[in-house]
Parts: sequence; C-alpha cells; structure tokens
Amino acid sequence: MLPEAFNLRQAGRYKFFIWFGLILTLIFVLQSEWQKVNEKAEDVALKLTINSLYEGASSLRQSWELNNRPEYLEVDGVNLHFTTLGWPLIEKNNNLDCYQLWRILTPANISAPYVSLLYTKEAKSVTYESCIYEISTGKWLELFYENETIKFNDFMARKES
Repeated sequence: MLPEAFNLRQAGRYKFFIWFGLILTLIFVLQSEWQKVNEKAEDVALKLTINSLYEGASSLRQSWELNNRPEYLEVDGVNLHFTTLGWPLIEKNNNLDCYQLWRILTPANISAPYVSLLYTKEAKSVTYESCIYEISTGKWLELFYENETIKFNDFMARKES
C-alpha cells in the first residue's frame, strides 16, 4: 500500500500542480515567441512604409517629367515644388512641411500610422532639412534630401531611464 501521504487527495493535488506548472511554462514560452514575431512584423511594416513612400515620390517625379518639368504641380490642393532632380518637395515658411509630405507620398487609402512627428533643422544637405516620424514605439523613419535626391532611413531609438 501507498503511504498515507500519497492518498487520492494528495495525488490529485500533485496532478493539479504539475498541470499548472506546465500551463504556466507554455504561457511564458508563447509570450516570448509572440514578442519575437511582433518585432519582426513591425520591422516588415516599417520596410513596407519606406517602400510606399518611395513609390509615391517616384510617381510624383514621373509626373514632373511627363509634364515637362514644371516649377511646381498642384496635387490634392497642395503646391509641390521639386528639387533640381525632380523629387517632390513641400515647404511651408521655408521649412519642410512634414505632415503634407507624409500625406502626399502615402497612398490615399492608408492613413498616417505615425505615432509622432518630429521636424529637425539638422540638415542632411546644404538646402533641405529632414522629417522624422515615429512609426511605433522606438522605431523611427527619417525623410531627408541628399544631393537633390529624396532619401528614407529607418532606425531604432530606445529611451534610457
């Protein structure tokens, strides 16, 4: 016979704790894997956003070429100027209009997913500043002009506490 410590009631408790431990371990493993998948999904979304912005800029550059390189074009009620190489440029009070640039360069059916918008005067070129968009917490996208060409850069920034 089994000792009294291993009676039916005690065996039921052991089974409960074993199942509880297994379920808790499974939850921690799934949560860890979910975080990895979520990070990769955010990275892919950032890359797709950059591609979308670049396609929008290329489309506007093609319109500029097809219209015999005008000084400006009006698109959705916004006056677009162009760099000497034909890349779209929207300025307001001699500064980049980051909000309008985002709105014009992204497809019409995509709303602005950025969390926040930061305008910086730290020039990447002699003439133009840059726009920095926070796409998700810690993931940023920079729109800037270099050698009269529009450029996009993604980066991660973590706040130190």
